[in-house]
Amino acid sequence: MPILETKQLIKTFGGLTAVNGFEIYLNKGELIGLIGPNGAGKTTAFNMLTGVYQPTSGEINFLDASIVGQYPYEITQKGIARTFQNIRLFKDLSVIDNVKIAYHQNVSYSVLDSILQTKKYRQEEKKITEKALEFLKIFKLDHKSQEYAKNLPYGEQRRLEIARALATKPKLVLLDEPAAGMNPQETQELLGLIKWIREYFDLTILLIEHDMSLVMNVCERIYVLDYGKIIAHGTPQEIKSNPRVIEAYLGEEVPVC
Repeated sequence: MPILETKQLIKTFGGLTAVNGFEIYLNKGELIGLIGPNGAGKTTAFNMLTGVYQPTSGEINFLDASIVGQYPYEITQKGIARTFQNIRLFKDLSVIDNVKIAYHQNVSYSVLDSILQTKKYRQEEKKITEKALEFLKIFKLDHKSQEYAKNLPYGEQRRLEIARALATKPKLVLLDEPAAGMNPQETQELLGLIKWIREYFDLTILLIEHDMSLVMNVCERIYVLDYGKIIAHGTPQEIKSNPRVIEAYLGEEVPVC
């Protein structure tokens, strides 16, 4: 049974069909790539999977239950987390506060407890701070816990965003172009990080990425999206040699031998 499966997913904006008949499946523990030219509909698909957009029609099943119509926070609570192509940290908050935010969906104290800073509030906040520090240690950011997020180098900001996503204890993580803006060394470090977090946190990962070297080296299966439609699906080797994929990227017809 796939951990996530979509069936005939369609998203239209007025007269424009951004995603048309999008069908994928992810098995537990897999690391799957979703690639395609700019404007192919990849981020729109991610936005539907995480509740940012509601599908015009179609099905999204996560852990054998539909998540269509649910809000992003409900989907997060069910076990799907994501990062964004453009890093979306709370840049004027500290590094540790960015991670603590991920834990607050499970707090049991009330707004009044927070205002009055009751014993219950202080105890829970202490536990959350300890958990956040432990998490930052895993990502080698604990020594910068009190720095503003905006002051971190780009690569560390990306690590912090991934750390915050994983602090929600997801079963499935969607990474939207995590290598965007990175230099070759940072990209190589990211490749190792993605492999490591999958094993360490026992995750399933769906990855959008334009860096083909990263995709081909880290993904087990790859879906190719073009003009909102899946045009190919297979192993990295199969995708590299697929004429339709080459045509979509190069913009010309490739003869099939």
